[in-house]
Amino acid sequence: MRAPSRLFPNVNQIQMLRPGSTRPGDEEAILAAYSTEQIAPRYHEAIVAWQKKNFPELDFLEKNWGTYFGKQAPYQLVAKVGKLQTETIQYGRFLGKPKFEKAGEMTGNMFYSARDIIRAQASTELGSIEQHRLTLETAPTDEMKLSVLRIMAEELRHAYQMFWVLDQDSSWKKPGHPDIASDTMDELLAMHLGTHVLDAFNIPFYNFLDNIVFATFIDLVGKYQLEMQKVFSYAPMARSMGPMLSEEGFHIGSGRSFLRELAVGAVNQTGRFSLEQIQKTINIWVPRGAEMFGNERGGETAVAFGFKDRNNGTAQSEYLAECREVVELTNVAIVQAMLPDTSAPDARVLVRTIQDTGDVQRGIRPEDLLFIPHGNFFRKRGLEEVAYQPFDVHGNLLTENGKPIPAAIYLDYLKKNLPDYFVGDAEFAKYQAGLLEHEATGGRPHAW
Repeated sequence: MRAPSRLFPNVNQIQMLRPGSTRPGDEEAILAAYSTEQIAPRYHEAIVAWQKKNFPELDFLEKNWGTYFGKQAPYQLVAKVGKLQTETIQYGRFLGKPKFEKAGEMTGNMFYSARDIIRAQASTELGSIEQHRLTLETAPTDEMKLSVLRIMAEELRHAYQMFWVLDQDSSWKKPGHPDIASDTMDELLAMHLGTHVLDAFNIPFYNFLDNIVFATFIDLVGKYQLEMQKVFSYAPMARSMGPMLSEEGFHIGSGRSFLRELAVGAVNQTGRFSLEQIQKTINIWVPRGAEMFGNERGGETAVAFGFKDRNNGTAQSEYLAECREVVELTNVAIVQAMLPDTSAPDARVLVRTIQDTGDVQRGIRPEDLLFIPHGNFFRKRGLEEVAYQPFDVHGNLLTENGKPIPAAIYLDYLKKNLPDYFVGDAEFAKYQAGLLEHEATGGRPHAW
């Protein structure tokens, strides 16, 4: 893996974003009114120190923010405290009661479950910065590079926001108990690639295609989580969601736009990546995105506590449906690149016909189009009947003599459908070890 070799030398060498140009998700009107706050100096300085070590490119971005993102407010490393949708709890066993302003008002599992959600959210933000930076310097265009820099900057602010949720409330330290807030923030600052809470944020990027596919499909999970948590019964967390959601829109919009650009470049043979490479990279990340929602039958406790408005299975199904829509729009662009006189509606019909029938239509083959792998493919977490089971990319259980194929054969299948660099990585080695153990012991998969 490669770390960035240099910072941008000067503004004149980066001619990509027109001053003030924007991407989907930039509109400030989306952002509810908010106030800004800083956390205690100890942790503010600790996050700045983390940034200097892990994201030194932020200094360049801050100095030149107005040049490339002029319609946006200047970047600030602050907490943005938005408004509540309502002062009362909207879901669960405390429905209709006032939202909790103090963590100490939450009892038992509710208190620690809230902490776990905040911890996981902060970990994803810090982990994604580490991932993006690995391949930042390999961006095909300066526009892509600057967009990823902005994504990284806003992820840092989101981590800062989660620190604020913990830092602003002294009741995270209950009498006779450890200081949960300080312990959690210290733990987060010590995390690094390979030790983050969720699997998707421990996978190193190997080329810029990872950056784009990650922004398209993993940041989309982030959007769902933030949307679900707008109702959070702990008020400081709920107040954080609106400003974060507004910024997340740029991340997703950039990913989708650049994915289309890379796919069309593959068709025109003007891009760096082939459609096969793009598909195999999608095959890495979408299964990890699906797992980020937790076990499909779980999530009822979070709803009962008023932390979220949907259970895991509902949210995951909506996510996978939106992933399919994103790829269908990319396929429309592919068809229009191959058949320039085709309208977008006609291209969409053609895409669906090809993918539904598996037939060649007007010279376009199924393998000329991208697809989202089935939600059961390449899973290591979730339902017992899904995790470590040999499903193919279309959701068919691969069998031999009426039984699921042996692990060794499934590993060979995966190696044909995933990038070579990923198959040689430690993350795939972990999956392989888990699959072989599962086969040998008949053990149960991770159930969360």
